[in-house]
Amino acid sequence: MEDLSSYFFHMLYLAKTVHDNPRLKKEWPSFDSIPLDEDAFYELSMELAVSIFEDTSSCYNEESDMETWVLSDPIVDRFCELCARLETEKGLEEGINPYRRNGERIIHEGFRLDCYGYDYDWRLSAGDRGHWCVLFFSNEEFYGLEELPMAFLEILDGFRELNRQLEAELGLNKIVPIYPLLNERRRHNAGRI
Repeated sequence: MEDLSSYFFHMLYLAKTVHDNPRLKKEWPSFDSIPLDEDAFYELSMELAVSIFEDTSSCYNEESDMETWVLSDPIVDRFCELCARLETEKGLEEGINPYRRNGERIIHEGFRLDCYGYDYDWRLSAGDRGHWCVLFFSNEEFYGLEELPMAFLEILDGFRELNRQLEAELGLNKIVPIYPLLNERRRHNAGRI
């Protein structure tokens, strides 16, 4: 019997991750031509990880042997805009805004990986005033690459849910009837029959 490489199972995990997520499934319709080996595993893990957030960049620092990922997305930008609006309307400070604390909690929970050799942060982008981004740092001991796509998805989905909650609190997602006058006419005409 031939031994199966552990990468075989990691590739299956990544394929299931894509299959279970409609957003990723659009970009990755098939895994037919991907070999089940170590190189393909690392390549697929990286490609999936960088496809989650709209703007993802990474930089490797040889001196510190550390890779830094900078993750930003319009969903995160919208979250920051909504938080600022809530703080202005309710007279809250950034530090006591419960939504900002929930955003930090979502990042913290998303990065509970089953490995070590990594760290993360949430801060203003140096080149873009007011633009927040998620930072992920990994060193040579990090071996959880296959977990990053799911972690990134959980974080982005968490921010999407916070945006929905913030919009509701700010009264931005009210449903307005499309034909209020038509409905009124129907009631009026029904009373005349």
